[in-house]
Amino acid sequence: METNKTPKGFGLFMMTIRAYAFPASIIPIIYGSLLSVLFHPDLKFNFFLFALTLIGAMAVHVGSNIVNDIYDFEKGLDKEDPEIGIPHGGSLVLSKGYVSMNMMKVIAFASLGLATLIGVALWMMTGVWVLYLMLFGLLSAVYYTANPFALKYKALGDLQVFLSFGVGMTLGAYYVQVHEFSWLPVVLSTPIGFLIIAILHSNNIRDMKFDRVFGVKTIPILIGEQLSKYMYYVLIFGAYASIIIFVALKLLPWLALLNILTLPSALKLVKIIKNIPEDGMPRWELGTKHLMATAQFNMQFGLMLNIGLLLALLIFGR
Repeated sequence: METNKTPKGFGLFMMTIRAYAFPASIIPIIYGSLLSVLFHPDLKFNFFLFALTLIGAMAVHVGSNIVNDIYDFEKGLDKEDPEIGIPHGGSLVLSKGYVSMNMMKVIAFASLGLATLIGVALWMMTGVWVLYLMLFGLLSAVYYTANPFALKYKALGDLQVFLSFGVGMTLGAYYVQVHEFSWLPVVLSTPIGFLIIAILHSNNIRDMKFDRVFGVKTIPILIGEQLSKYMYYVLIFGAYASIIIFVALKLLPWLALLNILTLPSALKLVKIIKNIPEDGMPRWELGTKHLMATAQFNMQFGLMLNIGLLLALLIFGR
């Protein structure tokens, strides 16, 4: 996405940290926190712990985004390639020279350092499971793209984001409130995890041909474009299906079904990805539009789900 005006100040900072993707870390923290009250009606909710958890989750998210940009740029993935018809990728700040590599490393260390400090504080105040989740989150943030694991380049990125953003953050937010492990938030994190994968999957469908040039393995490259589209449909509609199942099993209140109001957005996303162009700039432009829309849909779905849970707590106490 080219721009004639060089971003500066706060706008450049938000561009660097990819703020548009923050719902991926904010939604599961709110969701896990609401689940803690839902299953423990007598719980005295700790807003200070909630705030720390939210800041820590966003900090590790920023660190993950920056580390991803650094390694993708060094690998050559984010550089413009006119022959393939691909413009500058990633957050654009490295490939276009808006931010230096040294500054990117400073931001990565600062954000992951902040996440570590918050994780240690929460561990001391709540229990050992925070330590486990913190270590997993930090390692995931770094080794999503860093060697020797480089999960993103080995078709393991989908699993990693499901476990770290879906399961890990939902469970972590739940745990800091109740101070005990439960499988319920793990199971109930499924729709959140599906939609987190959908964001990554949209990106990987768009970049299939470009990634293949650099020897990057992703799920779309392994299974092909048509099956990848079907997988996207399963992720989007699977999120709805899981909510319906959880309501039927009385694990979630019926007001959780409020997120069905987002179905028109889901149908629009499916239509866009179904008709994505074969290659070149048309594919890049529509694919980027689809990626951003999938991230926005994740926010819409999560907000409606959380509003439904909040209403159930306010009206029925569950």
